[in-house]
Amino acid sequence: MIGAVKEGTRKAFLAGPRRLVEAVFDCELQTSSDMLGKAYAVLNKRRATIIDERLKEGTDIFIIEAKLPVVESFGLVPELRKHTSGAAQCQLVMAGWELIPNDPFWNPSTEEELEDADLSDIINARGAARKCMDLVRERKGLPVEKKLVEHAEKQRTRSKRK
Repeated sequence: MIGAVKEGTRKAFLAGPRRLVEAVFDCELQTSSDMLGKAYAVLNKRRATIIDERLKEGTDIFIIEAKLPVVESFGLVPELRKHTSGAAQCQLVMAGWELIPNDPFWNPSTEEELEDADLSDIINARGAARKCMDLVRERKGLPVEKKLVEHAEKQRTRSKRK
């Protein structure tokens, strides 16, 4: 009986679309107005979702509130210091878990999916889900599908003198 229930539950989970969840930080970043663009560049590079931006009264300091995936937060502070010349400070607080909206195993199968105008957006979003899944698999010692060599050419360094 237990085996039948287990197999039925497993097939039910596999029948639906697979989704991943990832840990998310609440990020509060303070920076001067002249370094605002550079701070945004760092946050956007790290898949942060900007929630609010406000000016601190009586100063030229902006406060940016964002949601930042924990995976993307490693090395954030040194990168912020580097790009903003030390003018930005951030504080990270655990905010919980968020669903990654795309299936990491999705592959376009029909011509309509291949011709879709937003296909690049879908593939990039799928890449974020796939990247998260591959990082977990590497950490746990599970097999990861990776290309070792993408474009290879034979190296010819020897002369043909005989």
